[in-house]
Amino acid sequence: MSGHVIGLDAVGPLGGLLGEGGQAKVYRAPHATLADVPGPLVYKQYKAGQAPPHGLAAVVARRLRMDEHTRRRLDAATAWPVRAVVEDGEVRGVLMRHIPGTYFEDRVKPSGVSARTLREVQHLFVDPLRSARLGMPAPSAVERVLVCRDFASAVHLLHRNDLVIGDLNPRNAVYRLAERPCVMLVDCDAFRLKGAAAVVRQLNAPDWDPPEDVLSQSSDLYKFGLFVLRCLSPGAFASVARDPSRVDAVLPGEGPSLLRAALSGDPAERTTAQTWGRYFDAVLTGSTVSGKQSRRTADQMTTSGWRRDARTKRWMPVT
Repeated sequence: MSGHVIGLDAVGPLGGLLGEGGQAKVYRAPHATLADVPGPLVYKQYKAGQAPPHGLAAVVARRLRMDEHTRRRLDAATAWPVRAVVEDGEVRGVLMRHIPGTYFEDRVKPSGVSARTLREVQHLFVDPLRSARLGMPAPSAVERVLVCRDFASAVHLLHRNDLVIGDLNPRNAVYRLAERPCVMLVDCDAFRLKGAAAVVRQLNAPDWDPPEDVLSQSSDLYKFGLFVLRCLSPGAFASVARDPSRVDAVLPGEGPSLLRAALSGDPAERTTAQTWGRYFDAVLTGSTVSGKQSRRTADQMTTSGWRRDARTKRWMPVT
């Protein structure tokens, strides 16, 4: 078999069931190890009739063609399918990196029941006071900007490597606040190479549909604009918000114009993920402001508790 495809016997005995959806079940794969993948692996086993008919091997192979530095960045930002698993010549599933525990939250519900769940980015749209009542984290303004900045970096990484997310939605990205606020994209076997058909059918989650019918890198940028809008204006109706004026008083400098461009009906006008990343870096350093209102807003978003690492360009907590 080629380097991006392995047999089912190479996965070894499976561990416990981690989750189940309409198309697949996810199990621990404690006996599977790969020299090019950091940390433990999981096995996503497609249900009968749900295995992707084509394209999965190409998505796996794209990662293996990356240089080591880019591959490490991809592994940190995504739960990428690292090997296609076949049996009798048919794809049965994929091996993926296990999502680190820092992307989960342990909380006690108002009923007193304990729960451990993935910290999906949709939680960022909830009113902070309600989040606190539900035992969920209520990120500060600067933590939200750091999450947006890291999400933009992940989208830019995928786009410059000719990849399309397609179904970017509030459940296929998770975030953490520990160490440094950042985002990890999941369900990446549904992503596709630019110009190729999707491995599995790409749909729009409710309230995340772009103006156009065809999903592309441009529709990714529209959906990222929706994320920025909803992440930075949590509360009533945030999960369905589309009016960029909702954050005019929150985004300093050129932020409001960048958001309006991101949500443009013309795909060619949309703000790129790279531009968003540079903007959020400027916000965090206070260098993107003009006028009294913008200065007050920037002061609320910046903090002396974070610094940008000169080598990795990542924002890190001051220790």
